[in-house]
Amino acid sequence: MPQMYSFTHRIFLIIAIVLLLQACGGGGGGTLPSTQRPVVNPVTEPIESGATVVDPARGGFAEQPEDPEGFALLVASFETAEYAGMQGLALINASSAYARGADGSGVSLGIIDSGVYAQHLEFADGLGNKVTLVGSDYGGGNQRSNDALSHGTMVAGVLAANRDDRNQGSFNMHGVAYNADIHVYEIPLQPSDGPYDPVGLTDLDFGTDNYFASRFAAMTDEVDIINMSFGFSGLVTDYSASAIQSRLGNSLDALRQSHRPLGSRAIFVVSAGNGFGSRDQFGNEIDASSPELLSGLPHLFPELQPHMLAVAAVDSSGGIASYSNHCGVAASFCLAAPGGGDADADGSFAHSEVIWSTNSPPEDAPQGNHYYGGSIGTSFAAPMVSGSLALLKQLFPSVGNYELVNRLLVTANKSGIYADSSIYGQGLLDLNAATRPVGNLGSPASNHLDAGLIAPNINSINIVGDALGDAVQASLSQQNIALFDQLGFPFYQSASTMVKTAAPTVASINFSHGSQITADGHKLLLGIGQNPWRQDFRPLGNPNQQVQEDYIALQFHSPYGSERFAGLNTNPGWFFGLYGNSVLSPSATDDDSSFAAPWLRFARRGWSSGGAIAIGSQNKLRMGLFNGRASWDRYQPQEKLQGHGAMLEYSLGYPGSNLHSLSVQTGFVREQNSFLGTSIGPALGSLGQAETLFVGLNGHVQIDKRWQALLALYSGSTYTGAVNSHIFAVDSQIRSGSWALGFKGRSLWRVNDQLNLYLTQPLRVKSGRAALKLATGRTWDRQVIYQDISLELQPPGREHRLELGYHLPTRIAQRQAWFSATSQYIQQPSHSPINPQHLVVKLMFSISID
Repeated sequence: MPQMYSFTHRIFLIIAIVLLLQACGGGGGGTLPSTQRPVVNPVTEPIESGATVVDPARGGFAEQPEDPEGFALLVASFETAEYAGMQGLALINASSAYARGADGSGVSLGIIDSGVYAQHLEFADGLGNKVTLVGSDYGGGNQRSNDALSHGTMVAGVLAANRDDRNQGSFNMHGVAYNADIHVYEIPLQPSDGPYDPVGLTDLDFGTDNYFASRFAAMTDEVDIINMSFGFSGLVTDYSASAIQSRLGNSLDALRQSHRPLGSRAIFVVSAGNGFGSRDQFGNEIDASSPELLSGLPHLFPELQPHMLAVAAVDSSGGIASYSNHCGVAASFCLAAPGGGDADADGSFAHSEVIWSTNSPPEDAPQGNHYYGGSIGTSFAAPMVSGSLALLKQLFPSVGNYELVNRLLVTANKSGIYADSSIYGQGLLDLNAATRPVGNLGSPASNHLDAGLIAPNINSINIVGDALGDAVQASLSQQNIALFDQLGFPFYQSASTMVKTAAPTVASINFSHGSQITADGHKLLLGIGQNPWRQDFRPLGNPNQQVQEDYIALQFHSPYGSERFAGLNTNPGWFFGLYGNSVLSPSATDDDSSFAAPWLRFARRGWSSGGAIAIGSQNKLRMGLFNGRASWDRYQPQEKLQGHGAMLEYSLGYPGSNLHSLSVQTGFVREQNSFLGTSIGPALGSLGQAETLFVGLNGHVQIDKRWQALLALYSGSTYTGAVNSHIFAVDSQIRSGSWALGFKGRSLWRVNDQLNLYLTQPLRVKSGRAALKLATGRTWDRQVIYQDISLELQPPGREHRLELGYHLPTRIAQRQAWFSATSQYIQQPSHSPINPQHLVVKLMFSISID
C-alpha cells in the first residue's frame, strides 16, 4: 500500500494554563517547545471561566430572502476575537453566513484522517460530545497516540470547533460550522517530509483498492460531506484514466456512488496538495500546476465532478499560497480557501499567517483538553470548504448535494486575481455570496425547477378596493412561500406578499365636484382636479399626481318627467337614487359614492348612458348601461380591470316634492378576468368572467322642515364562473353588501347653515372562500412541493366611517363667505381589525372675490 500523506507543512503547538480553562472554549498560556518543530510564541492572556454565551438575536433564515435592516451590524456582532482566532474566517466572509442563521446545526460532517482527540474542550463542551468514531485502522504496528491524532484534530477544529463567544483569550477560535457534529474514520497518515516521490502504479494494488473502497463506502453511509486532507503524491496529469481504473476500480465505484440518486451522493472534499516548490530526489522542482492524484480524480473521471471538490490554499493576503498546488486541469471543480502561508515572504510565519486550531496533547506534555496549534497547508483549506458546505446543508436541507457543490463554485469570488482559473479554479470561497440569492428570485413555472422560473409579480393576487379587506392577507400570513434563485435554491417569505393591494387612502384630495341645475331643470356635473401642485398631502402615492381623471356628467329632464343622461369617468350610480334625484351630491361625503351601489365602482372610469321614463306623476323607471375600468374611489390609482353592466331602478315619489323618495334598484356588473376587484397574475391562471347581481334600496325622508334622513342598503351575489387555473380556485358564489345612513339638517342655528352626519359601511364580502396551491419547498431531485391553502374571503374586521360636517354661509366686507368644519373617523379601515383608526379634522374658509 502506498504511503498516505497529510497535506501539512509545519505544526506549532501551544499549551494553555489548565487551571484557567474549566469548561472554556479556547485559551492562552505558555508555549511548549517540541523537537524538530519551530515554535511561535503567542501572547498569553488568561480567560475567565463560566462566561455566559450570548448568541446575537437574528431572524430565521427562512424569512430573509433579502438582508434585513441593520444586517451590517448583525454581521459585525459575529466578528469577535474568537472569530478572528482561526485566521481564515474573515477571508471567506463567514460572518455573513452566520448572520443569516447558519452555524452547522443538525449537520454531520465526515473526515477520513488521522483521528480526532475527542476530549478536547472544543468538541466536548458546550453542545456535548460532537465526535463519533466510525472506524479505526490503528493497531499492530500503527499505534494510536496523541501525536498520531494531531493532524486530524486540527482538521476537525477548522471544521467544527465550538463557538463559546468569549473574547478574552488569545487563542480563542471556532470552526467554520461550529455547531455541526463530526464523524471520523481513523487512518494512519505519514508526514509529507522528504523528497517528492510520486506514487507508482505498482503501489496501487488490490489491497490498496479494497482498503479505500471500504472506507469511502463506510463514510458515505454515515454523512453527506466527507473531508479528506490527505492524498497520494503525484500529479493527476501523470496518470491515465484506464490505468487508474484498472488499479482502483473498487475505490472509484465507492466514490461514484452510482447506486444512489445524484442528489443524495455524498460530497468528497480533497486537499489539492502542497507540492508547489517541492523537489524530487534528484533536486528537480516538480510540476504542481494541477492537483495531485486523489483530488484530481474527477479530471480523469468526469462523472465524479458533481460531488467532488479539489481545494487549493491561499495565504492571509488572499493570494495563492507558495506551497499549494494550483487548480490547473481541475479548474472546473477546484476552488481556493485559506490554508495559511508566508504571506510577506520573509521566511518566517507570524501569528496571523498560520491557521490556528485544536490539537491533541504532545506525548511529552501533561494531558489536557486545551491544546491548540498553528499550521499551514491545503489540509486546512479543505475543511474550510467542507465546513462551508455544512452551512449550506443546514440552510438548504432539501437541495441535492451536487447542487451545494455547484453553488460554492458559482458563487466563489472570481474578480481580480481570482479570475485566473489555472491557479484558483472557480475562485476564492465566498460565504456571503453563497448564502445570498443568486440572481433574481422567481416562482416555479411548473412542478419541476428545470422548467424555469417566472417573475413573482406575475404570481400575485391583485386586489382593487376593500371588499375583501385583508382577508386574503390574513389567510396567507401564517404560511411561507418558496421563491427560488437562479440556481434553484429556495428562499422563503410570507405568502401574504403575494397580495398586491391598491387600497384607497383616507386623506382627502383637493378635487372639485361642481353641480349646476339650469332654469329648465337640466343638471350638469363637472369634476375637475385642481393644479396638481396645490393638492392636499396624501400618505399614499405621489401627492403631485392627480389620481381621479376629470369627469363630466349630463342629466337632461323633459317637462314630461323623462330623463336622458350620459357621463364620462363618472360613477354610473350618480344618475340613480339620491344622486339622480338631486337629494345628494358626490361632494357631500368624502367617499363620493357612499350611497350608490358599490359594485359600480368596478366600471367607474369609462362611459355611462341611459334615461328614465315617468310612470304616473310620482314615479320613474330609470335604466342605464356602463363600461369602464375599475376604481374604488377618487383616490384610487388607475387599474386595468374592465367592467360593464346595466342597472334598473324604480323610483317612488316625485323628486320635486323633496318630501321623500324610495328607489328599488337592481342590476349586474360583469368583470373581466376578476371578481370584486380581485385578479390573479398570469402565472396563477385566469379567472374568466365574474358577474355580480345586486339589489338595493335607496331613498330619503323629510323628518321636518329642518331635517332629512337618508338610507342606502345593498346586497349582491357574485358568480365567478370558470377559473382557468390549476393553482387558484374560488367559490362559485360570493355574497357581499354595503349600507349607508345619513342625516342632514339645515337652518339650525343660522339661516342656511347646514349640519351633516353620515355613517357608512363600504362594500364587504359576507361569505366566500378560495383555495391556492403554494410552492412551499422542493425535493433533492428538484421537484417543487406545493401545499393547498384555504383562503377566507370574508374580512375579519368591519369598517365603519363616521363623517360630521358643519357649513356656515356668511358675509364679510359685503362679500359672500363660507366657513366649514368637517371631521371623519374611520374604525377598522379596509375591514381590518389591526389597521389603526383614523381621525381627520378640517377647517376651511373661503370668500368670493367677484
